[in-house]
Amino acid sequence: MSVARAAMLALAVVACRGPLAAGQHDTSPEPVSLARLNGAGTAYSSYAGIDDAMRTVIRDSTAWRRLWQRINRPFIPQPMLPDIDFEREMVVVAALGARPSAGYDVVIEGATRDSTGIAVAVRVAIPAAGCPVAAVETQPVDLARIPASDRPVRFREREVVVGCGSR
Repeated sequence: MSVARAAMLALAVVACRGPLAAGQHDTSPEPVSLARLNGAGTAYSSYAGIDDAMRTVIRDSTAWRRLWQRINRPFIPQPMLPDIDFEREMVVVAALGARPSAGYDVVIEGATRDSTGIAVAVRVAIPAAGCPVAAVETQPVDLARIPASDRPVRFREREVVVGCGSR
């Protein structure tokens, strides 16, 4: 191997270990502050009036008002719209859509940020086969506030099966 070729190889190795090269992403996540609208360990509501599964981000008050009315369609009177300062915050939403019985749940567990955007962790709970559950259609939905950002948001889900004695 020539001296010039060895020097080029050494330079390439050093460059790969240095700061990120153009086009590379720093994927080491850092926590994002998150405040769920329901302080309990369960979905914001199990009867949300949203029949389709949804993972979305609300970044303005008009979209927030529309979603709030949709979520609370089954309730008369509807609860007051929570104040969100969309200059500083946005709302992440995880809805399961219509489920055939009780026992289903969705919880936004946390969020992290890296150079590719924001990842929102969502836990989806389903009842174990054969467990007794109420025979009522549900539409679980969870809501959380995170700092406003124009970065892309992706949702990462994990599904857990809840045993009969775990409720």
